[in-house]
Amino acid sequence: MQDAIAIQSLKSDIALLRQNIWPPVTTLAHVEGLPIYYGSKAQVAEYYKQWAGLIERAQDLYQPFMEDDVLDAVHLPSHLNLPLFYFHVDRIRINKTRAKESRTFRGIASLTEKCGQFETEQLVAMSRWLNSDDTAALVAHREFIDLRVYIFQHGQSEYTRTRFYVNGLVLSTETYFKLIDARDKPRKQRNDSYSDPLADNGVWKVYGKYR
Repeated sequence: MQDAIAIQSLKSDIALLRQNIWPPVTTLAHVEGLPIYYGSKAQVAEYYKQWAGLIERAQDLYQPFMEDDVLDAVHLPSHLNLPLFYFHVDRIRINKTRAKESRTFRGIASLTEKCGQFETEQLVAMSRWLNSDDTAALVAHREFIDLRVYIFQHGQSEYTRTRFYVNGLVLSTETYFKLIDARDKPRKQRNDSYSDPLADNGVWKVYGKYR
């Protein structure tokens, strides 16, 4: 109970600070149209100081539930709404990728509740599929454009791929920092292993599969 109260108090304090100092447009440069902000080591360190107390409180609350020895703002739960801080950043690449949301269903009622209505003949086809075998199921796909940032940090052999819309991104950059904005060139999605949908309502395509 005490943890729940502490978490709610933390969320309230984060929301209040966000109202006052987010976005950091007066101190940091930003990527047009996106909640991505960047600056020198000194600039970001000064901005980070204002968040450090809240990040430390979050670490204290969530450390017992995490296996990592050191928990930073990046690895804290996104629902806290803390900005994500990355340091020593050499370059970033912003990519749009064609992606799919996928959901699996065992019944028509749950499918229409989540995915909306379908034509009668399509409902019949889906019901026929489910009744054809004990292991039959329905998988629904919804296409969307996924926007991600690839972050390359000095001295790191691996890049970090992250979503940033909800929390926002703050980058402490090296002097030779490079920003590659590839939003105008969506990457192709991987080939779909499903074909010939049983149903399509313009948003969701539904396919038959066996569990």
